[in-house]
Amino acid sequence: MEMKHALFALLLLGYAFAGLSISDYTVSPETIEPGGAGYAVITLSNPSTTDPLSRVTVTISSVEGLGADRGFLIGDLEQSSSTTLTAPFHSSPSLASGVYTIEIKASGYADTYLYNPGTGTYTRQTDYVEKIASIPVKVVRAPVLSISLSSENLEDITDETITISNSGGAASNLRMSITSSGIGFLNTDEVLFGTVENSAQQAVSIDARGASDGATKLSFLVTYRDELGEEHNETKEVPVTIKKGEGDFRFSQQAPVTTGRDDTLTMLVTNSGDPVQDLQLTFASSSGVVLRGLNKVEVGDLARGESREISIPLVANLQPGTNNVNASLTWVEQGENHEGSITIPLSVKSDSEVGVFLEANPTPLVSGGQHTLSVTVSNLGSYSIQGVTVEFESDALTLLTVQPEQYIGGLDKDDFSSVQYKVQVGNVQPGNYNATVVVSYKDASGARITETKPVVIHIEPTAQSGDGTGTLLLLIVVLGGAGYWYFRMRKPKAKQ
Repeated sequence: MEMKHALFALLLLGYAFAGLSISDYTVSPETIEPGGAGYAVITLSNPSTTDPLSRVTVTISSVEGLGADRGFLIGDLEQSSSTTLTAPFHSSPSLASGVYTIEIKASGYADTYLYNPGTGTYTRQTDYVEKIASIPVKVVRAPVLSISLSSENLEDITDETITISNSGGAASNLRMSITSSGIGFLNTDEVLFGTVENSAQQAVSIDARGASDGATKLSFLVTYRDELGEEHNETKEVPVTIKKGEGDFRFSQQAPVTTGRDDTLTMLVTNSGDPVQDLQLTFASSSGVVLRGLNKVEVGDLARGESREISIPLVANLQPGTNNVNASLTWVEQGENHEGSITIPLSVKSDSEVGVFLEANPTPLVSGGQHTLSVTVSNLGSYSIQGVTVEFESDALTLLTVQPEQYIGGLDKDDFSSVQYKVQVGNVQPGNYNATVVVSYKDASGARITETKPVVIHIEPTAQSGDGTGTLLLLIVVLGGAGYWYFRMRKPKAKQ
C-alpha cells in the first residue's frame, strides 16, 4: 500500500471517532430538600485518537427553581483527553418534590482532512460536533418526625398513646416497631400509622416485663415512604423510666449542655413514689461527667408527686447527641437508708464554631474597582462539620460571581477552606462599610447551624489602588481572624 493511501485510511479512522463525549457525571448530594444546594461534577472527553477539538463550550440549564443555569468556555480539547466541570445548583424553597433534570449541551469544532485520490490532495473539513445529556436531581421535602408518649413511666404492662408529629413532607405507609431489649408492643410486633402529614396517634399497650428498673431510652424503628415513594428507616428514642420497685424518681434535663466546656446542667427531679429524705446523686467515674466544686449533688427531701429543679455545675466530656449517663442514688425512705442506680439520658450539644477571614486582590479595595475577595472559613470546634456553605453580601459591593452562596463541603477539626468572589466596588466615598458572611453547616450531632458574621470593610480612593495580593482592611466583629492565621501557619490549606 502506498504511504498516501495508508495516511488516508488513518485519517478516516480518526474521523470515525471524532466528537465530544460526556463520559461521566456525579451529583452530590444525591437528594436535596427544597432550598438546599448541591453540585454536579461532569467529565467531558474527546475520544478521537487523531482529531483535536476547538472552541468547545458547555451550556448547562435546568428548570428555574433548580438554579443550575450557567455556561463554560473550555477552548481546545486535545485528542484522547478529558476535562471536568463543577456545576453548583441551589433549589428554590418553594420547589415541589420531584425528580428534575439538569441539561448539558457540549459543542465544539473538529478539523478532519479528506484525501482526494483524483487530485492527490487533502481537503480540510471543519465539522460542528455536539453532545447533549441529562443529569437527574432528586428534590424531596423529607419528613421530620418526632415521637411522644402519653406517659414516660412504664410499669410491667402500660397502656400508652403514641403521637407522631411531622414538620416536614408527608410520610406514607408509616409503621413502627420497638427495638429496645426486653420491651415491645403487647400481642403485636408492629403498629401501622398510615400516612402522616402533620400528626397521628395510636393507642397501644407496651410490655416492659423483660426490662430492668430505671431510666432508659425506648427505641422505635420507624419505616415510611417519602413523597417520591422511596422507603426510609429511622430510629427514634424517647426517654422513659421503668418502675418496678421502691424509689420512683424521674430526672428530666431542661436544656442541653455543651461538650467539653464548663457548663451548668439544669434538671427537674420528680418523686412519683413515697416521700423521701436526703436524696443525693453521684455520677459514675466512667460516665464522662465531671462535677465542678462538689463531690455529690444534694437534692434534699421530696414528698410524693413533688418536683424540684436543681442546677449542677459540671463538664460533660461526651459526644454530641443523647448519651446514657450512669449515676448512683442514696435516700432515706420510711426511716431506712436506700441505695439505687439510675441511667439519665443526657443531651449534649456540639461546641461548633467557625471563624471567617477575608483577603482582597488587588488590595486595598478602591471605589469603582474590580477585585477578587477570598473568604476563608475555619472550623474552630472540637468535631468535624459537614455541608458547609458560604454567602457574602455588602451594599457597597456588587457581586460579579453568579451564585452568592458557594459550597465548601466538610471541614475537619482545625481545617479551613476558601471560596472566591468577583466583586465590583460601588462609586462610594472612602471609608468603612458593613458586610456579612453567612456560614451554614451541620455539626457533629447532625443539627443544621447558621452563623452570621458581621464584618466592616474599608474602601480607599481610586488613586490608592495597588496591584498585588494583600490582606483586606477590615474589622471582623467575630472571633476567628487570629485563628485563621494560626491554622494557616500550622497546617497545609485544605483542598477546595
